[in-house]
Amino acid sequence: MQKNRVLIVDDEEDLTWSISKRLYNECKDIDVQCANSGNDALDLLANQPFDIVVTDLRMPGISGFQLLQTVKKRFPKMHVIVMTAFGSLEIEKTLSHWGEIDYIEKPFEMNDLRNLIFSSLRGQKEEYDRTRSHV
Repeated sequence: MQKNRVLIVDDEEDLTWSISKRLYNECKDIDVQCANSGNDALDLLANQPFDIVVTDLRMPGISGFQLLQTVKKRFPKMHVIVMTAFGSLEIEKTLSHWGEIDYIEKPFEMNDLRNLIFSSLRGQKEEYDRTRSHV
């Protein structure tokens, strides 16, 4: 069985580490990679397949918005979860233009983020199963 792959992107290393540790401890079927900048995330995305990208919006260098644009252009079906401490209706409206994107405000409960990730992975599996059943 192939592991689901999740990329966590945030310039706060403690946060990416704690999210990856929590996901790994709760589900050994998930391969979690971390990037602490948009540039590092783009390098990983260019060389490895991922099912989900979880990204902050405000980061030095390539912002989460720029990363999101690139991800949606190169991998239009990839699910993205945005996490930000600077949420607003304007940001939610901007994100809605890029399709299916989940949004969570910092500080968040780790269970809420975990549930978003697991729900997204289940949705992808269900979509895959539906597609396979029609082949």
